[in-house]
Amino acid sequence: VMARAASSFTGIEGAELNLQTEIPHWDFDSVRAVLTDTWERRLGLIDVESDNDDDLAKFYGSLYRASFLPRAFNDVDGRYPSFGGGKEIVQMPDGATYYEDFSMWDTYRALHPLLNIIAPHAAGEMMQSLVLKADQGGWLPIFPCWNSYTAAMIGDHCIAAIGDAYVKGVRNFDIEAAYSHMRRNAFEWPETYEEYASGKGRRALQSYLRYGYLPLEDSVKEAYHKCEQTSRTLEYAYDDFVLSRVARALGHDADADSLEKRSAGWRHVIDPVTGYAGARHADGRFASATDPFDFAKYITEGAPCHYTWYVPHDIDGLMEHMGGRDVYAAKLDSMFTQRRYWHGNEPCHQVAWMFNAAGEPWKTQKWVRHIMETEYFNSPGGLAGNDDAGQMSAWYIFAAMGFYPVCPGSDRYEMGSPSFRKIAIGLENGRRFVISAPKASHKNIYVQSVKLNGKPYEKTYITHNDIVAGGVMEFEMGPEPKP
Repeated sequence: VMARAASSFTGIEGAELNLQTEIPHWDFDSVRAVLTDTWERRLGLIDVESDNDDDLAKFYGSLYRASFLPRAFNDVDGRYPSFGGGKEIVQMPDGATYYEDFSMWDTYRALHPLLNIIAPHAAGEMMQSLVLKADQGGWLPIFPCWNSYTAAMIGDHCIAAIGDAYVKGVRNFDIEAAYSHMRRNAFEWPETYEEYASGKGRRALQSYLRYGYLPLEDSVKEAYHKCEQTSRTLEYAYDDFVLSRVARALGHDADADSLEKRSAGWRHVIDPVTGYAGARHADGRFASATDPFDFAKYITEGAPCHYTWYVPHDIDGLMEHMGGRDVYAAKLDSMFTQRRYWHGNEPCHQVAWMFNAAGEPWKTQKWVRHIMETEYFNSPGGLAGNDDAGQMSAWYIFAAMGFYPVCPGSDRYEMGSPSFRKIAIGLENGRRFVISAPKASHKNIYVQSVKLNGKPYEKTYITHNDIVAGGVMEFEMGPEPKP
């Protein structure tokens, strides 16, 4: 039995056009060959060498799962329904793609930074799609899915994704229009409760601007939230940092100054007494921790120890606020030695990489490898949690390559421990960035020395320009830490 099928969000005519354009024949082998070639080209963007088939399957399974979302939403003629529930049919320019289904609270962390390396043109089209959503709906969305606003999750991370793309040189989207929409999210709020309820604007922005944090006393009606105050504060502070970088690059210095000041708001909710994230009242008092489950009211999908590390843009400041390097390192150790780390959800994804800031990169190498070995398996249910549109898999890809974007919106990647003897990233500019670690193995997880293009390299991070310039980064690996 032979069958052909096509779909469209514009109507039956669009589906028929898609079908006749993409599968005009009944040649099954031809369709299969096209699909095979599509996946060969996608998976071939990163060439990995290993004799361990299980490790190869983990890596390429991760790249496969990190290749589905966001997805193309327009018909072959460029038409798609306008964003936000409208019935208008909109036309994309010839050859351009409109993307939809951004699980943004998850994917800004690693999936979108990965695309900025291996597929920057598509990454730019995704950012332009966010701009178009804001053009059509009036507000830059927070968590755009099903081609509409949603009230899912917290933060304002379309700003983070757009800012990261721009900082890393992606230019095929309208950054001026993007900045206008990002700025509105950061400085204005909807006039009606119904707009908040539909997912437009930052919830509780008024309180965030008034106090510098979200106090426990916020009313549901005013702020459209009844919990998660501490997590929201920390995420808004980070988003403001990213937006300040874009503002400075575009010459909006007054905005940049204001946003940089706001990005220090994390200090209001990291209790200097305990050194952990806590909830705060409007009068400045930290809430007592008499009930161990109270944190569920003000922390999003995690615990205070997880969100304590959500200061990716000011790790040195966090270290100082906690009481210095030794205190910071001890608390970070406890995340693993006391089994507080939880890889199954995104708030922890940067934690293992933060030992670098304490001058203990061998611990990053150790714990990142531990996570790779214990949280990823080639079996049904083999991931530590929901893959969340490819974020869990993108984390693994970066970890295997030996670096990770702890702070999207900056140009730095913290270095870890490459797990393959050779990884070659094919770049759209025609160059290749090669990570060479001939002795890398499940035993040799510690970096002994590094060279970049033949010269000794002493930093514990690399920059985006290091990667896109092409070249070779060589790792000497061994079984014991080298402090």
